[in-house]
Amino acid sequence: MSSESAPAVEASAQSITETTPPESTAPIATDDQQEVKADAPVVENDGRHYLIKEVIRDENREWVPYDPSLHVKPPPVEDLHNYFTVNIRHKVVGDVGSLVLSDFSTTLIHVMRSIVGDQFFNSSPECTVKSLFPDMRSLHKRLESAQSAASSSEMSMEDKREVAHSLGATEAKSPRYTEEQVSNYLKDAITHFEVLLGYLDEQFKSIADRLELLNSYGQIEYDQLVYYFQPQEKYSTSEVHGKIAFVLNSRYYDDYSNCFCLDGMAYAWNGSKYSTTSVSRTVRSFPGSVELESLSCKVLTPELEAKLTERGRLYTTLSGVHYKQFRTLKTMDLRLIGSQERVVVDRRAYNYKQGYDAEPDEVIPKIDEKLLYLLPPEVYGFNLTRKTWSEFSAEKLEPVVFDENAWDHLVMDPDIKILIKGLVEVTRNANSSTKIITDVISGKGGGLISVLHGPPGTGKTLTAEAVAEHLKRPLYMVGSSELSTTPSYLETNLRSILNLATAWDAVLLIDEADVFLERRSLHELERNALVSVALRVLEYHRGVLFLTTNRINSFDEAFMSRFSIGIKYPDLDHPARRIIWRKFFDLAGMRIEGTTDGLLVANTGGGEAPPGQEFRMISAEDLEFLSAKTFNGRTIKNLVRTSQALALSQNQPMSIEHVKV
Repeated sequence: MSSESAPAVEASAQSITETTPPESTAPIATDDQQEVKADAPVVENDGRHYLIKEVIRDENREWVPYDPSLHVKPPPVEDLHNYFTVNIRHKVVGDVGSLVLSDFSTTLIHVMRSIVGDQFFNSSPECTVKSLFPDMRSLHKRLESAQSAASSSEMSMEDKREVAHSLGATEAKSPRYTEEQVSNYLKDAITHFEVLLGYLDEQFKSIADRLELLNSYGQIEYDQLVYYFQPQEKYSTSEVHGKIAFVLNSRYYDDYSNCFCLDGMAYAWNGSKYSTTSVSRTVRSFPGSVELESLSCKVLTPELEAKLTERGRLYTTLSGVHYKQFRTLKTMDLRLIGSQERVVVDRRAYNYKQGYDAEPDEVIPKIDEKLLYLLPPEVYGFNLTRKTWSEFSAEKLEPVVFDENAWDHLVMDPDIKILIKGLVEVTRNANSSTKIITDVISGKGGGLISVLHGPPGTGKTLTAEAVAEHLKRPLYMVGSSELSTTPSYLETNLRSILNLATAWDAVLLIDEADVFLERRSLHELERNALVSVALRVLEYHRGVLFLTTNRINSFDEAFMSRFSIGIKYPDLDHPARRIIWRKFFDLAGMRIEGTTDGLLVANTGGGEAPPGQEFRMISAEDLEFLSAKTFNGRTIKNLVRTSQALALSQNQPMSIEHVKV
């Protein structure tokens, strides 16, 4: 915006008149393609408040009257009754002239600087008539707002000052700018603006009529796109997770790619606040006309805006950190099978994979209700099931349904189960509680570090899963391969993982921890460095941490003293395997007939028969046969799961035959 302030009243601006043969008349071009006669001179349009000049360049590259018999350039004169000049410019005699506007009144320059900008900031601005056609709708809207402000007796002077300022009166908001000056400027700007738009409407009429005709049939041509799509209007388009809305900022034809480009603005949560995001779409060049509905971008309807507003309201409830279930569909034997995956919605963690320092009392900023429709359909976070960073459809996220029987499914010594349950209970509010002894050094310790050691398939991972279900927290599982065996990388990766677990209030399970916690020796300096790093980082964790290993005896002695509890998992004996088989059969919707070793094996709860089917029965003899096999817990689970899949693929109820296969 120019620092030059607009005058209170602007009657007219300088124009140029020319001497022409009295018998000549100049045609008024309707667009840039209109042919102009070679002998057409200049016409002065009295009463229209603008001039028309037909000119051509001479040998000195100066614009002179378009008259082969007269090439004398007339001097400029002062004309207070014309607000701009229409130039019909020719490159050579007999060519198609182009329409160029120049010699704008000072008031009109201020108005056009505030609306169009660009070349109107030059000292002597000029522009082609055709270049203003795409902005006809927005120009008329600005004129209507000025007319409304000037005629309204109810609008406050503050609002009128705002309108005057938006039309180029740069000092309209200043107390020095009087109310009379505001009113006079609005009146003057409207007068000049009406003349300009009146002329542009005449030139644009043929294009506007054709656009209206095609649109009435739901059609549009490629060269009309720039007139159809208007800046600051609302449009919709499609993305992977559904429809989105955006406000158009700009649009243009890209001759290089032979496309029509649209650039717009929407909103999204960036991890700390709601901020604008860019939306870009292209329309490939096409011959003839196409249906408006076939375009990638469409005018946003009130019905769709209402739906997107409701979805945006749901989106705002997912800002920050949230533990959710995600509905997915998997294909099995050409059928879609629904499944649930646990996810943590956390845009900040998605942006900074190395983790961040969580703020428990962080307040999520609000977003204006009027902007809800501009929010996207997807949120970002970590898929705990697949161990991947991903994006999720907000409408497919659900509250987590916790397994209330998970703790009962854990097969281990009852006294150990009571001890574990008691220890994890006190960590529910560990981040805010000061009742638990931590360490002499502030911030050190205070968490629960448990080492679970024993052969594979004896229940170590299931223990962590059961604890997470009991606490209703995410279970963040990390393999030793995700850490590193290089001390510097180990520290970075381990800190990132612990930071994420803290931010998510998650139960952390590090599998095969013996890789970096083996006993130090005098001859393995790098191994010693790994242990030192792990000790230093882990002892400051305040959450629930489980470490699993098959080789507890190889752990460094310094780390043994950091354990809150160490739990040994022996190989499963015959009774333990029987219980595990029974529980997994129960979860698969199967029941056991009779008793085994005096133990009644009936429904223990938690399993449900498939819809439309009754519970199937397995004999006690079959259960005894399976329990005699020296399978571990993981193998038993996989056998039952595989049997289920086999029965499903054959469209049969699961039976003992599927297990024995």
